[in-house]
Amino acid sequence: MRRSLIAVGMLIAVVAGTSSAIAQQTIEGTVTSAKLTACDPRPGGCEGHLVLEPKGTASGPVTIKVVKGTLITEGDTHRFLLATSRRFVAITYVEDKGEKVAKSIAVKDDKK
Repeated sequence: MRRSLIAVGMLIAVVAGTSSAIAQQTIEGTVTSAKLTACDPRPGGCEGHLVLEPKGTASGPVTIKVVKGTLITEGDTHRFLLATSRRFVAITYVEDKGEKVAKSIAVKDDKK
């Protein structure tokens, strides 16, 4: 019985890990506003929200939640949340409780 419970627990962990990896999506666009709610002076230390005007869609602005630990990069350089304002970015995110939550943000040079 105990072995069965362990096996079932491991199976659930594998399925949960697989589904979260599959659920990641990427969106590109221009940040129209960045709101900071907290920030430590270290890479990944900021949290808040971004409003993104997605590239190539007429669906309107998209709000992305940024949690502490989300790395924001521009090439090899780390950036802070407010440095994304009015910039073109690529955001990898997951849906969590109906909210888009950033996993990584890459600031791009132009609107490619």
